[in-house]
Amino acid sequence: MKILIAGGAGFIGTRLSNHLCDLRHEVTVVDYFWFGDHLKDDIVKVKKDLTTLQKSDLEGFDAVIFLAGLSNDPMANFDPKKNFVENAAAPTYLAYMAKQAGVPRYVYASSCSVYGFTKNQIMSEDSKVAPQYPYGISKLQSEYSIMNMADENFRPIAMRKGTVGGWSPRMRFDLVVNTMTKFALTKGKITVHNPKLWRPLIDIRDVVDAYTAAALAPKEISEVFNVCTENYTIGDLADRIKSELVNFGHNVELEIQQKEDVRNYLSSNDKIKRMLNFDPKHTPEDSVREVVQNISKFKLDLEDDVYYNINTFKKLKI
Repeated sequence: MKILIAGGAGFIGTRLSNHLCDLRHEVTVVDYFWFGDHLKDDIVKVKKDLTTLQKSDLEGFDAVIFLAGLSNDPMANFDPKKNFVENAAAPTYLAYMAKQAGVPRYVYASSCSVYGFTKNQIMSEDSKVAPQYPYGISKLQSEYSIMNMADENFRPIAMRKGTVGGWSPRMRFDLVVNTMTKFALTKGKITVHNPKLWRPLIDIRDVVDAYTAAALAPKEISEVFNVCTENYTIGDLADRIKSELVNFGHNVELEIQQKEDVRNYLSSNDKIKRMLNFDPKHTPEDSVREVVQNISKFKLDLEDDVYYNINTFKKLKI
């Protein structure tokens, strides 16, 4: 297949782009490259604003995967205007252009953040969505508009991902599993702001498999999918990460706080398992192991701002 990946140089995008390249697909990445370039040489790389792409730029592609935009609540809250441009307008515009160009498949990176703060009920794709903050609101806006473009020739899929952990050549330490691992290694302590809060988690390797399945899915499938492995409380997650790091010979203590948070949600992955034969295989412990092994292998400076999206974003002055 000929696949264009918007945001293909990011944390998830780098592993997905390289994976699809390894599978012999013809991959083009369009990205700002804010966080560098860790892509294979066989990938076509275009440094460009997505909103400048025209119909002619997209003709001939079999699929477009949107992974671009501002990646989390801190970035969205820091610059709400930029958030709504990059997370609502840009993916909708790209979907429209893709449809005009005759691209049959569009895979959109949505988020479980669209569920907002829930009272510990497990959310399916049919559950009520109620985001209250810029990131989740913008994700839901573009999800609605993109899915409403579907017809017999244009088949979008929206992927409501849980919180991703694990290793990427374009690494991040501002995601909960990776953050806990980082602080355990650098401070000898994991601080838990609220142990009772729930998150649906997923390893980046399973995310790559999910996006690959979506891009290659039968044409008749055009759905919204939750993308996660299991739901964990933050307290349970911290315990599991501590135990795994102890196995690596690290001394780790837990600091438990009781701070409020705007996010609390659980999600079901029954639909994606059923319709895309998605079979997630990795646990948070697997994510930790891969992170620790690569920190050692590449001798990473865990305090470098390049690993923290909000820090890099603030320095861009855009």
